[in-house]
Amino acid sequence: MPIQRFKISLTCRGAIFKAKRWFYATFYSRMPEEVREGNKRVWVKQQLTLSVPFGYEPNDEVRGLLVDFRDMVNFCIRKALEYNVTGFASLRKLVYEEWKERWDYSTHYCHSACRVATSMLKSFRRLKRKGLAKSDRPEAKKLFIQLDPVLVRFEGDRLRISVKPRKFLYIQLKFGDYQRKFIEEWRSGKLRVGEVSMNESKILIPFRKDVDLSNPDEWIAVDINESNVTAASTNPHVIQVKTNLREIRSAYFEKRQRIQRLSKYKPITSKRLMAKYSKREKNRVKDLCHKVSRKIVEFAREGGFGVIVEDLKFMRRRIRCTKEMNRRIHSLPFRRLQFYIEYKAKLNGLPVEYVGAKFSSSLCPRCGGKLASNGYRLLKCNSCGYENDRDIIACLNLLKRNPRCGESPLPPKATDEFKEVERIVIKS
Repeated sequence: MPIQRFKISLTCRGAIFKAKRWFYATFYSRMPEEVREGNKRVWVKQQLTLSVPFGYEPNDEVRGLLVDFRDMVNFCIRKALEYNVTGFASLRKLVYEEWKERWDYSTHYCHSACRVATSMLKSFRRLKRKGLAKSDRPEAKKLFIQLDPVLVRFEGDRLRISVKPRKFLYIQLKFGDYQRKFIEEWRSGKLRVGEVSMNESKILIPFRKDVDLSNPDEWIAVDINESNVTAASTNPHVIQVKTNLREIRSAYFEKRQRIQRLSKYKPITSKRLMAKYSKREKNRVKDLCHKVSRKIVEFAREGGFGVIVEDLKFMRRRIRCTKEMNRRIHSLPFRRLQFYIEYKAKLNGLPVEYVGAKFSSSLCPRCGGKLASNGYRLLKCNSCGYENDRDIIACLNLLKRNPRCGESPLPPKATDEFKEVERIVIKS
């Protein structure tokens, strides 16, 4: 086999690119077909991590550990700024000896503090370049800790934290039916535990699971709207989940207005009421998003569909409407709903793809012509005469834009089959 030699470039990106190109040219293209298929099956496996909150009873020992870790992080930040250090390894080498003199903990706490400090400095420098930094240096103010996996042993109903060599801190966990499902899967060996985080009231335990996200034969596209969530599959089938999200947002908006008028005369009472109703609104919207996402993923799991969602990144920056419409669009929890759909789909082994949403509700899915309004939520193509609900049309365009489908999954005549809609009403 001839040996290909490349001159390594000065940039890491160029070196990695040339190494990957050499690997594919030398090995992958000459492998037998069965070996390549086996490699593809390995590559489609991904590791999914879901952080589950647990309650616990805090005490003085736990609070002292949290306060010391916050001091460690601020100490690492000051040293990094003083010596202009940006990397984790360089910062750890710089502070290690002095850290051991100041704190009598396991040295893994130094590693965790350096990792948190470098992450905070990276975010601070990025904000400073954009002119959005609010202070001269970052500072850890809240009490929290990120525990190295070596320091923590998860025992199902409690945590064992190594504070010093041969000294342990035991924390009894509080959990319900939701957390119990993850504990049972962990005990059966289906889940693994990652890096645990803790604050004054909760403990976040990340559970990791290997999922096989193979390329399915059928796909389902999800379009998120203010009053409904519409999903259309390639088999074809349409499901439309109607919600009362708009009513919830409008009702609590009016309540906040009345409370704000009260703040002039009773500021303490209005502050208490504002916190009460804001939390209640947040919980109702969160519950509604969980119910809708569960229904969509159940539908996708029954048919073995991959899930296609809209890439709505930076959408809020492009909103230029009236004052009332701006409020309604900004109150739409589209990213929360997409996140719930994504992680629940991946937990069931279903791949999720993000595609561009531009012109998805204004172009004809059959011929690509311009659509015009033809009644309440109905659009009609001026070129070919195709007519359908605007939400279904958006889903059809998302299906056509999926890069993993290869050719267009919908023949021109197949768009006529998306007429019957299964409607489901979900309220919170």
